[in-house]
Amino acid sequence: MRKKILSLALALAMCLGLTIPVFAVESCTQDCGDGITVTAYSNGSVIYTGAGKLTMDHVKYGDETFQGAAYAAGNRGTTISISVGKGLTVTDEFKEGWNGLASDYGWSVSYNNSITPAQPQQPQQPTDVVASPTNDKLEVDYVPADPTVYKIDDSNYFKIRDVAALLNGTEKQFSVGYDGNKNAVTLTTGQGYDKQPGDLAGAAKGGDQTAIPSNDAIYVDGQKMNVKVYKINGSNYFKLRDLGKALDFRVGWSAERGMYIETY
Repeated sequence: MRKKILSLALALAMCLGLTIPVFAVESCTQDCGDGITVTAYSNGSVIYTGAGKLTMDHVKYGDETFQGAAYAAGNRGTTISISVGKGLTVTDEFKEGWNGLASDYGWSVSYNNSITPAQPQQPQQPTDVVASPTNDKLEVDYVPADPTVYKIDDSNYFKIRDVAALLNGTEKQFSVGYDGNKNAVTLTTGQGYDKQPGDLAGAAKGGDQTAIPSNDAIYVDGQKMNVKVYKINGSNYFKLRDLGKALDFRVGWSAERGMYIETY
């Protein structure tokens, strides 16, 4: 909380006296230090300009900048509208960060003019991609967790059995099985999970690994999931938000906690 107050104070100090008559609201601008600039208005607009790839760091700059403008205007609850200029690329990590903040603050968030690579209706995954170990933090119901996590194309991927082990004993527990006839991994909600050797082994070791699209179909309570899955060293890895949506647990992010799961 003290860090948040300090961030707001710094952002406010930069923004006092800056107003844009056209919008008739308080505004604030910060240089992210990498050729990207973020301008926020207290009416809920956040605008990124420059060139490059938007990451979680740019979410932090945008949050501080908006909070400064909103605080100066006495406006703390709003819809956030994020616009991205030409030359900038929106990543899943960037959207996950803003969506997590919006969930924390009770905002809604929309994206305008975002330059996101066009996705065909049935995207073809590459034959292999690079999966890099990451030490990004994860909490489950405020308890630090120690899963094996890889970053692929700026998004964190988690081993399905690690998530099952972390949620075992909670209201969102699920079991993991395999249906040889369907060549499918099966997840059954409400059932307990028996931790296996190799589960929750901590940060990945051995440097970058090759991740290939998994041929395993994924079923949750008999319903097939349509999500991107990679296989790394024989285990299936998913985006945490895809699992949260399919298994009904909350996934969020904050500067203080990093990524987190809430099961209640």
